[in-house]
Order: sequence, then C-alpha cells, then structure tokens
Amino acid sequence: MTEKILFGTYTKKASQGIYQAELNLETQSCSQPTLLYPLSNPTYLDFNHYQQLFAVAKAGQQGGIAQIDLTAEPTKITEQLVAPGSAPCYVGIDNQRDLVFSANYHTAVVRVYQAHAHEPFELLSEKKFSGHGPRPEQEASHIHYADLTPDRRLAVCDLGADRVYTFKVAADGSLIDQQIFETEAGFAPRHLVFHPNGKFAFLVGELSSQVAVLKYSAATGTFTQTQQLSTIPEDWTTHNGTAAVKISTDGKFVYVSNRGHDSLAVFAWNDQQLQLVQRITVAGSFPRDFAIDPTGKFLLVANQESDNATLFSRSLTSGKLTCLQKDIVLPEGVCVKFLPE
Repeated sequence: MTEKILFGTYTKKASQGIYQAELNLETQSCSQPTLLYPLSNPTYLDFNHYQQLFAVAKAGQQGGIAQIDLTAEPTKITEQLVAPGSAPCYVGIDNQRDLVFSANYHTAVVRVYQAHAHEPFELLSEKKFSGHGPRPEQEASHIHYADLTPDRRLAVCDLGADRVYTFKVAADGSLIDQQIFETEAGFAPRHLVFHPNGKFAFLVGELSSQVAVLKYSAATGTFTQTQQLSTIPEDWTTHNGTAAVKISTDGKFVYVSNRGHDSLAVFAWNDQQLQLVQRITVAGSFPRDFAIDPTGKFLLVANQESDNATLFSRSLTSGKLTCLQKDIVLPEGVCVKFLPE
C-alpha cells in the first residue's frame, strides 16, 4: 500500500516547481520525488474536496495563487490569480463553503477566494493589516497564516504585530467581527494548529522559538493563553526560527520544526499542558514544513537548505520519532502534503 505526497518548493536554484512522491507503507520508505507540475515558487500547497490543488505562485513581479486540476491528464492549471508584489506564504481551505484563503507575509494581506467544482476560482475579498512589534523583523505586519477555526471562523496570525485575529466569514467572503489575541511582545506568531476537541490551540512563535497553549472559546472566538515553553534547548545561543506546528489525529502529541537547531521538538499533551518528550535532528538543514501521514505512523519533513526530505517512523504510544530515511532528494523543499485517499 502506498500514499501519495506532494511537495511545494522554492525555485531559486535547482527546483522546477511542485514535486510528487509515494510512501510505501510495507517497506517504510519514500520514493525519490519527481516533478508533477512546473511552477515558479510554489512554496505552499493545499487542496479541496474537488481535487483542485491551490499553490502559491509567482509570475514575474506579481504573486498569487494557482488553481491546478489534479484529475486532468496531464495535470493542468485551471486559473491563476496574481497581483503586483510578492507572493503569499500560506493557503487554507474551507470545503463547506468552497472558499480558499491566502496569507501574504510581505504585503500583510489576507485574500478570500471562491472555488466551486469544475470552475475557475475567483477573488471575493481582501483585508490589509497593520501593526508592528519590538524585534527588527517586526517593523510591520507580516501575515503568515490564515485558516479555519473548528467553528469555521478564520484565524489569522500576524507575526509582525504579535497578534492572532479571529473573524467571522460573511456570505460574500468579507471578514467581520474581529477578536484580537495579543501574544507576549516579540513572540512572533507564525502558525497555529487546533486540538481535535476544538477547545485548545497550539501556537508557534517564529522569532521566540516558543510554543504557546491557547484555550479557545467557540462562543466568542477568543483565545486565552495557559502555557508557553521553548522548542529549543536553553543553551542554544545561535539563530533559530520555528516553522510548522502539527498535532497527531488522536490529539496526544504536538510537533514543532526548528530551523537553525535543525530539529523536531515532540511534546506530549495531557489535556491541560504540554511536556517535552523528544528533540530529534532532521538529518538536514532548515526544516520548513512537515506532515504526519494518514496512518499516523510516519512523519515526513522537508529540509529547505540541504535539499532533502527525511522520513521518520512515529510511535503511536510515546509520540517519539525514529529516522528511517534521509536520502530523499528534494530541491528547496518547503511544504509537505499527503493526498487523501
């Protein structure tokens, strides 16, 4: 039995776009990635239930989102919507309302798109953010995440202003009735993942190398922090930036990637707080994104600067990782997605 994987990449050096590979569950190995579709800087990917893939895209001095039909032979772009300026860095999906969200780090803009079956997607609305924080990298708002809460609000992480916003999404795609959670100054919220019970979320701070536990109120759309702890050792003094945060489907373990320390931090969750249980090298440099496979038994991480991906086995009882394969050649890898069956 195999599982299909898609990789998003930068295309500044050898990479040519979106790559694909397969994870063989019997041999516990990943095939060498091959090019699925040529595209400039498809740094983040996600797909909806119509088997439409939405990828960050760059076109000259413009950036935006490309809509790719995965059912077509060969795979083809259905639509590409770009605007002047840098490309976004995150794509989120709302399958119930057929919406797509993009977050742009450089322009501090969140865009909301409509994506119906077998139709080109279209822009519905956009929202510009402003603010700043105390660190040099926080001179302005930098939006790094825009995705759904369990109650189908939109959560937005502003790394530059140390804020997490929650919005109701109106029928026309506009964002209304904002709530604002302010992190500790300099935390720099980058990515967010919700516990399966919908009552807690786990937030990583890129510049602080920390993870925070947040209680979430579906009644009001507000967050309240209950814990904050480091993802790197206390004696680590050189640069590090956290990147992705993921949670196991049973809600018992949370994982964070460290770029600089070049590790994955593994935390156990006991329904009240996180406890560090492992830090393990990624056998590469600058681990950007990673994903847990549908069985929960494997974790695959993309290492951007060393041009490789690393496959780990994952204990379902302890959450700990064991390296299985580190010679997966992946140029400039920054996003990992397992396709659903």
